[in-house]
Amino acid sequence: MNFKSYIQPLISGYYKHYRQPRQRLALVIGMLPWKDNVGDWVLESSYVQIQRHFNKSYFKLWLKSFLNRVNPVIYIWGYKAPEYFIEYIREHDLDVFFLEDGFIRSGPCDESSTPPLSIVMDSQAPYFDTTRPNDLTDLIANFDFEQDGYDETLAQEMLDYYVSKRVSKYNHQPYVDVVPIYGIKNKKRILILGQVPYDDSLKYGGGIGITLLDVVNKAIEENPEAQIIVKPHPMTLNDLSTTSALNELNCLILTQSIHLVDALETIDHVYTITSLGGFEALLRGKKVTVLGIPFYKDLSTSDRKSNTPSLPQLFYICYYAYDFTVTI
Repeated sequence: MNFKSYIQPLISGYYKHYRQPRQRLALVIGMLPWKDNVGDWVLESSYVQIQRHFNKSYFKLWLKSFLNRVNPVIYIWGYKAPEYFIEYIREHDLDVFFLEDGFIRSGPCDESSTPPLSIVMDSQAPYFDTTRPNDLTDLIANFDFEQDGYDETLAQEMLDYYVSKRVSKYNHQPYVDVVPIYGIKNKKRILILGQVPYDDSLKYGGGIGITLLDVVNKAIEENPEAQIIVKPHPMTLNDLSTTSALNELNCLILTQSIHLVDALETIDHVYTITSLGGFEALLRGKKVTVLGIPFYKDLSTSDRKSNTPSLPQLFYICYYAYDFTVTI
């Protein structure tokens, strides 16, 4: 066990707790790439940070005792901590926040290695985990638009500004004219949004076992005369077997980096599993079909329920009412 990464921080935490026993301490896990930003993200004025790859021996000999004696507020990036540790937190009702990239991850001048422009913070589970309640789904289900300070005019103005300014989760890609890529539009146009197969949003969002080819085949089955355009996740572009299968299905594959807003130009219908891009497509008035169960599923196609918030209402909840921390 690495002393500097795992034991020294706890010793430091004991010392800080001894010096100021009435001041809560933050224990931060799984955020080493952003260690210089952590102080701006946690709510406590003092924190210690450990790496996420710890074993049960370390947990039993060191970490459990630290939790019992110091009672820190725990911060975890997504589910970047051992599953048994997260189960222990929930079983003992410890104070925890799950952090994740916000719905606006990068600005126009940011690089992929730049810290997130915004983060979201959830006291129950990351928002992509729809197998259990989380703060976002609770807000969507229970938000009182008559009593909770909802401003309908502000919500619509925010949504209009978001759309008109071409804002997306990732905003560092340069403008791309898709007309030469897509060709002349003479039929219905479908865009398929791919995802990383091992992504947690699939694991915890009802997407296990569903592949990009499954999504494409469903889109073709339901729209046999349409033009099918596939936007794979950049991390999967080297998957030659999938690319070959898509070519056999006569799909147009976007192999270059294209801003999602550009990719949505002239698109009539979007298919995906759980991608946040499906939500962004909905915000731009596109018809969306999801094969998983993302938080916005009830807004997509025929799944909409009578008590589902409108698009401006859902935008207000996600981008304003949900615990949203901007780091600029």
